[in-house]
Amino acid sequence: MTYTINGKSFRGMLDYGIINLLNNRDEVNALNVFPVPDGDTGTNMVLTLKNGFAAMEDGSKLSENAKKFAQAIVYGARGNSGVILSQFFKGFAECFCALDEADAFAFCIALKKGVKCAYGAVSNPAEGTILTVMRESCEYTTKKISKGKIETIDEIFESLLKKAKSSLEKTPELLPILKSAGVVDSGGAGLVYIFEGIQKYLNGEKLELRVSSGDAPQAQLIDYSLYNEESVFDFGYCTELLLQILKGKKRFSYQSFVEKLSDLGDSIVTSFNDGKVKIHIHTKEPEEVFALCHKYGEFLTVKVENMSVQHNELQENKPHTGISVYQDAPKGSFSVLCVAHDSSMKDCFINMGADIVILGDRLCPPSASDFVEAFEKATTKTIFVFSNGKNTYLSAVQASKLYSKARIIVINSKSDTECYSCLPMIDFSENDHDAVEEAINEIISNIQTVTVSVSVKESVFDGQEIKTGELFAFTGEKLLSVGNQHTEVAREAIKKVMDEGERDVITLFVSSSVPSTVLDEISEFITESYLYTELVTVETNDEFYDIVISFE
Repeated sequence: MTYTINGKSFRGMLDYGIINLLNNRDEVNALNVFPVPDGDTGTNMVLTLKNGFAAMEDGSKLSENAKKFAQAIVYGARGNSGVILSQFFKGFAECFCALDEADAFAFCIALKKGVKCAYGAVSNPAEGTILTVMRESCEYTTKKISKGKIETIDEIFESLLKKAKSSLEKTPELLPILKSAGVVDSGGAGLVYIFEGIQKYLNGEKLELRVSSGDAPQAQLIDYSLYNEESVFDFGYCTELLLQILKGKKRFSYQSFVEKLSDLGDSIVTSFNDGKVKIHIHTKEPEEVFALCHKYGEFLTVKVENMSVQHNELQENKPHTGISVYQDAPKGSFSVLCVAHDSSMKDCFINMGADIVILGDRLCPPSASDFVEAFEKATTKTIFVFSNGKNTYLSAVQASKLYSKARIIVINSKSDTECYSCLPMIDFSENDHDAVEEAINEIISNIQTVTVSVSVKESVFDGQEIKTGELFAFTGEKLLSVGNQHTEVAREAIKKVMDEGERDVITLFVSSSVPSTVLDEISEFITESYLYTELVTVETNDEFYDIVISFE
């Protein structure tokens, strides 16, 4: 039985959680509601956890590993489930930052804080998602801890896993789109596998990685040759020490000492026991901390880590995801950053006035760290961010909270097409940035997007069966048409949208993988059927969506 965990077991638990999720990643990815290959929830959750795991050290104390993990995981968050997961584990780990060991009571507090942070990451939390599985399993378990029915860490994860599984099975009843598709929530499934892996660790079971070793979580070595006399160090030093108070030195008052220490940095954690002061502080000038402490005693232990090096290593060692950043000169008092999902849209955005473009991947969207890296390239004090994807918005918002050098305004654009419509309308000479944001949101509110894609699996969507290989068109969570020919599927979808109300502009985004005759046929249908509607055509390199149609 395990009554407490330390730094080594904390790291081991997370190691097993990641491995078990990796072993079942494909199953989690396959739970995608839409029968198209986008939004790989399992992969995003793995990469999020691995970023936090890589920051920890095997021999470190619980407090040290918890601090490093909590800081690193938020930077590695990608995808909606990844962001929610990062906030849960951030809140969870922060409760251990002043502890050398954690018992069931500490876990009770940590689980409650984790759920609170996870819900805080989403402006309008939807039940039937990973949030529900997280909340119900943690509430069930913390109540049992509070009543004294659970006393060991083993029992905690046995309880979490049991309740998480039952909660996951009920997600289709809470979220109609899951019930329609005949699946459970993918993020919730990922959480179940994480809890299952942790339980295996606590039970002493052997768990081997079934996928390639390159996917295994590994701590990284630091390459100090990357630094030279021109390097910039912005983050200060994580300074920890144990001070023995001595007679003959300056008279010591713990309260006065903590007050003086607070002027020298932040993230301060101290304790005073048996004439010894344990100190943790983030400071730009550790020598001043040493000078203050030395007035009262002598150092038993000292540890100083350059947080700029830690931060840079997290950037260098993050998994390669194909993320590239392109930059142009700013056009006004603010910068515009866009996420593009193929090279043709990247070129369009740059030509239309975007200052920075992140060329990403729908299967593995940009992480919070990727956004922060892109923010660093801006030279203005305000940055507008077009997230351009339902699975990218939360990462951009999380990054905005991590970045303090500029005002970040995240636009909840759900596709590249919405960004394409907005960019020509932005007044780069406007200095009232709130007015710019209002104008952008007004444009987006009048855009409807229809997507035509090939189904990669048999599914039921919006109450209708879709076979593997069939084409289908949808808008939001509404299915518009299903068929075997691009032209007929697009025509039916366009007609249904236009029957709801005439639109001024229709923009056709057609992938280069689609025969050129299809673009001609659909264009002819639009021009003949809707005489007063302007038609714009754009050829793309999109690998996932054959045709995207924007209505304004």
